[in-house]
Amino acid sequence: MSSLSEDFDIIRAKGLTEAEAAELLQKVGCNELPSTKPRSSLAIAFEVVKEPMFLLLVAGGLIYLLLGDLQEALILF
Repeated sequence: MSSLSEDFDIIRAKGLTEAEAAELLQKVGCNELPSTKPRSSLAIAFEVVKEPMFLLLVAGGLIYLLLGDLQEALILF
């Protein structure tokens, strides 16, 4: 198996022609990351509530509450 440095010759390397670049731009689009839609506060809160660690903390708080230790339950909540 050969390494990339053995396969690639920097002296002979050349880029795309303008026609090739225009064709790729038309076919593939711009070289940029897709933009994300802004999320509402409610959507962000829903994602946080679905996190396993958050659910584990709430479950632990409920267990402490059922056992009668209000201070520990409030700390976890």
